[in-house]
Order: sequence, then C-alpha cells, then structure tokens
Amino acid sequence: MKHVLILAATIVIALSGQAFARLGQTEDQVNALFGKPVDPGKPDSDGLTTNMYKNPTGEYLAVVQFLKGHSVAEAYSRVDRRKLSEKEVSIFLQGNSAGKEWKKDPRKLAWERSDRRATAWCETLSGRPSLLIQARY
Repeated sequence: MKHVLILAATIVIALSGQAFARLGQTEDQVNALFGKPVDPGKPDSDGLTTNMYKNPTGEYLAVVQFLKGHSVAEAYSRVDRRKLSEKEVSIFLQGNSAGKEWKKDPRKLAWERSDRRATAWCETLSGRPSLLIQARY
C-alpha cells in the first residue's frame, strides 16, 4: 500500500504545475515545457501546425495543434500505450480548466468546460488511448 501511495504522489508531482501544455499557450511556451518537438509539423492548408512532444520524464506524448501561434487542440497519451488513469485524466483536465469546471457527459468519456470554450474526450488514436482537449474558436 505504501508503494502505491508513493507512486501516486510521484505521478501527481510529475503532472502538476506546468508539466503539460495548456490551451492558448504559444508554441514558444509549449517548447519551453517540453523541449523541441520530436515530430515538428508544418502549417496545413487551414494554417494548423501539429507538433508531437514527449514530456521531460519520457512517460507521455503530447500532440499539440497551433493556429495563429496559439495552442487550440491537445492530445495526451502514455508512451507505453496503456490507458490513462482517472487521476491522469483529471490532472490534464484541471490544467486546461482556465479556472472553470469541467462537466462530464454521463453517457461517455467526454467533458465540456463550463464556459463552453473547450471540450475534451477520450479516444484511441494510432493504437494509443488518448485524452483530446480542443478549444472552440
């Protein structure tokens, strides 16, 4: 039991604060958190640039989309392809709450921010269970 608590505390510490990108951050701010993208993108025909990052501890992948220099969508998954725990999902949502509350859809793994400026949902992308968070713009 003690080992489980230590592991849980380690995860919370690793994910807390600025350990992940937030909607609205600039590409420079996200690069400062994660370092250079492991797979940098180029703007598509809509002006979206999609970059893939690995967090500093190497446990998580983050795919971040930028429009006009600011993050408008983010997807988080584990490098080991395991499903994100409820605690991990909660921490990523809290980091993107902008001080608002996330309201869960009781029918599925989806949330809407109380200001209606962002939505989030769980989906498997390229074989990785992921949490996707998207701004409404």
